Amino acid sequence: MSAGSGWAAAQVGYCSNVHPTRDLAGLRASIKQHFEGVRRLRGLEEQDSGLWICAHAAAQLQQESARAQFLQLLNHSGVRLTSLNGFPYGEFHQGAVKADVYLPNWADPLRLAYSLDLARILAHALPPDCRQGVISTVPLGYAATWTEALQARADEHLSQLTAALASLHWETGKKIVFCLEMEPDCVLENTEQAIAFFQRRQAMDPNHAYLALCFDVCHQAVMFEDCYQSLQRLHQARVPVGKIQLSNALICRLPPDDEHRREHVLKTLSTFAEITYLHQVKALDARGHRVAWPDLPAALTHCAGFNELRIHFHIPLFSEHLLLPELSGSQVALAQTFDYLAAHGDFRPVLEVETYSWGVLPFELRPATERAQLEGIVAELRWVEEQLRQRNLLHVQETYADAL
Repeated sequence: MSAGSGWAAAQVGYCSNVHPTRDLAGLRASIKQHFEGVRRLRGLEEQDSGLWICAHAAAQLQQESARAQFLQLLNHSGVRLTSLNGFPYGEFHQGAVKADVYLPNWADPLRLAYSLDLARILAHALPPDCRQGVISTVPLGYAATWTEALQARADEHLSQLTAALASLHWETGKKIVFCLEMEPDCVLENTEQAIAFFQRRQAMDPNHAYLALCFDVCHQAVMFEDCYQSLQRLHQARVPVGKIQLSNALICRLPPDDEHRREHVLKTLSTFAEITYLHQVKALDARGHRVAWPDLPAALTHCAGFNELRIHFHIPLFSEHLLLPELSGSQVALAQTFDYLAAHGDFRPVLEVETYSWGVLPFELRPATERAQLEGIVAELRWVEEQLRQRNLLHVQETYADAL
């Protein structure tokens, strides 16, 4: 996108990790059923997409005939494939995913092989007028199990990745950039760590231009970061941001002087403690230092003395309050992000809604039908359009160029 041009509605997409798929057949069915459904409800002839392609499907798409049929499907369905989500490797909706979502991590050659498969797919699928695509990926790994030996192997695999991306760029003319996604309790979870990582990579890797950052608004809100200031610091440190995932964290404000109400709020909050995903929780102590719990059940048990909990649970973007006035979204963080975009006309990353947890919301908030879920996704996208419109960032003319 050219500097200062803003975004057209069709350039605001959503991540398909909300839709369960296990293989290429499931992915094809999801595009027809879900992406086309969202596009039609939005009244668009085409829309950019941040598809999630699992490792099995990505391997299947290395076959030339399968890839050709897939590209035909994208064209027929009005999907402009400009971005991919390469974070979850395999099954993302069945059973207790929890910390396994970070496996394989970047110390594992399986992560490298999967990422290279995705890069080849996106290089073939990029529209003719789009010279660059971005793929989000794991922030190295889960911090609780990370070691120096794992870091050394991850560095080597990332160097192999960027060298391969440089070769792919030379062969195809398409630049594919991998964007590490900061996430609570991961090796890269905050702005300071991201800056240190990229400064080190820029010093050691001649192909570092093929790495960038994926900025997930929910994640940084959970970390109690001001998103405007975080983006400003990243810019000043020359850390490229290739994708912003627009997401909404769950915030719980506990009344300090009403024990009965406090218990009621915690009981309601416990309905968000589901078994599939990891819902990291952060709070601030009296000195302003972050306190962490690895998942919501632990926080519910040990949060005495804290009046505000921030939970890694992607709730719908338009949600301001959920079930109780004390349970709200992190829309202030989203406003900070949009305000930064409005103030920096030369910064135009890929914008992508990522609310993958519709199916695990408490029963009262969960869509009752597939149609209702698609309508919910459309409502999120329209909410984003309105935020852009209010800041003069939504434009009718569609122009596609580099994301960074």
